[in-house]
This record gives sequence, C-alpha cells and structure tokens, in this order.
Amino acid sequence: MQALRFEKTGSLDNLSLANISKPPLAPGEALVQVRAAGINGSDAAAVLGILPFVTTPRTPGRDFSGEVVGALDNTGSALQEWVGAEVWGTGSERGFTSDGTFAEFIKVPVMALSRKPKTLSHTEAASMTLPWLCAWITVDTLANVKKGDNVIIIGARGGIGSAAAQLCKDRGARIFGTYTSLGDVTPPSYVTPIELASGTAIRDAIAKEGLQNKIDVLLDCAGYEKPFNDALFTMTPVGTGRVVVMATHAKDGSFPINMRTFYTKALTMKGMLSSILNSVEIKESTGGVFQGPKAVKTVDMRDMDAVRAALQEILTRAAHVRSVIVP
Repeated sequence: MQALRFEKTGSLDNLSLANISKPPLAPGEALVQVRAAGINGSDAAAVLGILPFVTTPRTPGRDFSGEVVGALDNTGSALQEWVGAEVWGTGSERGFTSDGTFAEFIKVPVMALSRKPKTLSHTEAASMTLPWLCAWITVDTLANVKKGDNVIIIGARGGIGSAAAQLCKDRGARIFGTYTSLGDVTPPSYVTPIELASGTAIRDAIAKEGLQNKIDVLLDCAGYEKPFNDALFTMTPVGTGRVVVMATHAKDGSFPINMRTFYTKALTMKGMLSSILNSVEIKESTGGVFQGPKAVKTVDMRDMDAVRAALQEILTRAAHVRSVIVP
C-alpha cells in the first residue's frame, strides 16, 4: 500500500510517499481502508520534531474515515459483522508512536470501531474527529461544563472551538466566543460573539452583559497572551473558576500570565492533551449528533507539494477551512 512516511524529524521535506506492506492484523483488530484523513497541527508538529515523544520511522496522521475491509475476533477468527461498515476515529498514540492515517489502510482495535454518522461524508467526518475529541476532553473531562455555566471560548471559529461551543450548548451553558473579525463570519445563534478589536474587548463585552466576575469557564483554543489575560479578568473569584488551555502561538511555547489575577480569583488551570483517552473512551466521544463543517478542502496524498503546503497552512493557522488527505 502507499503511505506518507518520515524517517527523521526536523522538516516537512522529510515527508515522502512510500510503498509499504499493509498492517498485519492480530486477534481483536480490524483493517480499515482510509477514504479520508484529517490534517491537524499535531501532524505537522510530529514531522517537524516539535513533539518529543514521536518515534521514527513513522506514518503521521490521527484522524480517519473509511470502510472496514477485514476484522478478527479475540480468537483470531474472521469477524464478518463489521466488514463493509463505514467508520471514523482519531487520537490515542496513532501517528506518534504507532503508524497513523496518512495511508491507504490502517488497523484499529475492533472494540474501538465507531460507525460514521450517516449525515457526514467521509471528507466531512475525517475533518472533524480530532477537533471533536479535543472538544470532548476539554468540555467534559477537564472543564466539566454544566447547565447554567457562563463560558468564554477564545478561538470559537476554529475546529476545536466550534465543536466545544456545540458541546457547551448541549450542556445548557451560556457561551461567549471570540473572533478576530466578524466581517467574514456568521457565528452560530447560541454563541454571543466578541470581536477582538482591542486589548480589553473581552472584559468590555462581559461587563456590558452584567457578568463581570461571573464567568465560570475559560477555554483557550488559540494561545495568545492578550485575549487570555483579558478573559481571566472576567472570571469568578469564588474558587470554582476553571481554565483549560490547549494551544500557544509563541514559537517557544510561552507567554506571560497575569498571576495576580489568577491567584486572587482562586482559579484552576488544566492542559488538554488529546492522547489522554484510550481507544474505547475515544469511541464514546465520537457518538452523538454532529454539525458538519461548511467546507472541506481535499488534498491528494500523492501530491507532495500540496500535502506539505496543507501541513504548513494548518501549523500557521493560515486558513479557516479544514483540509483532509485523500489516499
């Protein structure tokens, strides 16, 4: 089969198209023919060596949507009930310490197989899986968003931010989402938009709503100093405020935090790592009703220039349309 491979990290030029053997199945595993594989910033980071735990040689890629072409039960006998099923998935160690989804075929534990929603095409499904997983971990596992919470999402337009907004809505929270500009975007009706037109745009908008010191949850999906510290200023000071971070835009991974605001409001901050859930827990996060993306860009796996351009694009956040690799 064909797959994208890198023998060493450090440059996107290290990624190339290779012919390798299909992954052999062990008892309890299924072989999935990949129809589309989502492109995420972590895929580019893996190739570039930004993530220290990635091992080589490796096929990158975490998201997939495809069709089961073979499966074995726990005794090693053929399992026909899954053959032909359209499935999707993401996460765990795939693409980091085991081969990922930028390939024609991947193997998946049978117990982790999750049927793709019929309302989504393969390209739509593949573009959503990791953002939805990250949003699920952020909203449920880490922030524990509940009915009546006031939530600020920094970066509400992105894949994780928009998915988190849907999940927060489902849990009965009131949602405020930040946008760099509102000139070319229509926020969903359940998000109160905040345009980042000044360094105090967030606190000004929250004060106008009469909610200063009443924000329960801050989800930072962008990683910029000014909006993060601006949002901290709005949070509840009674010791129940929860902050979840999952990104940083700075190359060295750091930016200043107003620690006086942080400790005087008795806040708790957690970091989101998408691989903290096992394959069975991930399956739970991909169940439910999903609102698909408005547009998806497809990239031919054999067009290496286009592949590298898409990885660079998502790493620099240069586009608001999700891209998927098509084997």
